[in-house]
Amino acid sequence: MDGDSVPYALVTVVGAPELPRFEERLRPVGRGWLWLPAVLAITFLAIAPIFVPVALGAWFVNVARYWRIVVRVDADHLWVGKRAVRLAALDLTTLGRAQNSWPWRPFSRSWLGGNPIWTSDSVGVRGFDSKPYWVSVGTNRREELVAILEEAVPEAKQRVVATGAGPFAAAVAPAGWHPDPWDPVGALRWWDGARWTGWTHQPSPGRPGSGAP
Repeated sequence: MDGDSVPYALVTVVGAPELPRFEERLRPVGRGWLWLPAVLAITFLAIAPIFVPVALGAWFVNVARYWRIVVRVDADHLWVGKRAVRLAALDLTTLGRAQNSWPWRPFSRSWLGGNPIWTSDSVGVRGFDSKPYWVSVGTNRREELVAILEEAVPEAKQRVVATGAGPFAAAVAPAGWHPDPWDPVGALRWWDGARWTGWTHQPSPGRPGSGAP
């Protein structure tokens, strides 16, 4: 398996549109607006009164930014606004909470981010679909979103395997050591045939991989 191949088939199923399994808008609603006076008060007391207009402006810039953003899970993709990643490419072992990104990462198409201050919780997960993907979103329905991902991701992987003869399919990789999608320098990570594990390995010259961990 070379460094450019993916560890499982990725299939796009074309058919009639289906209702999403999960959908949530990130714009502030109801109690979300209570964060505004809190942000202004903290800015006034902890930083300096002169920065209150800056904080107010930043709030409404973020409202405008997230007003139309929708987090959606359909049969085969996780969407954050107009960006999407295939469910079959997500690694549930990385499922957790959203992490702050580097300032330049939102400009990357492989970054699916949207974590405004007014959401009560967050979800973060990583994946690999010819390149690393990061999902980092705020949510007021974390338990529901996590439950749907834990159900939908294995189902998507099973469909990929079942339709492996389709025109979009690639070979499904067996369990073994494969290039670590989160460490492009040269490390290997153990692929158990269904998902990435936490086992990593630095190959030595002439020995690209060793036995099972």
